[in-house]
Amino acid sequence: MTALHDLGGNVLSQLLAATALLFTVGVHPGEYSEKSLCDLWAGARCHATACMPDGKQRCADVSAQCRGASNATVPSKDHAERVATCARALLKAHCGDPLPAECEGVDGP
Repeated sequence: MTALHDLGGNVLSQLLAATALLFTVGVHPGEYSEKSLCDLWAGARCHATACMPDGKQRCADVSAQCRGASNATVPSKDHAERVATCARALLKAHCGDPLPAECEGVDGP
């Protein structure tokens, strides 16, 4: 838990919890709202950069992008699929690893 506090505490733990919830309830591409896809992306990016010296700031920056995201707007199935596939690959990778091949051409939600 100390590591979570060092890396953004509440923001990081909320994003990781939201990401875990998305995987637990079986949300699939095409069912994402703009907000849930953004939260998934942000959580994965936070995980991927948590070990970096500026990891806390990177996490805060990517998380801030989700503040205006809508639960009512649904992204295209193709876009959601690409972002979700990349996010899953990021969550499986170790912090600081190079970007997975699944993330090629994906720049966020």
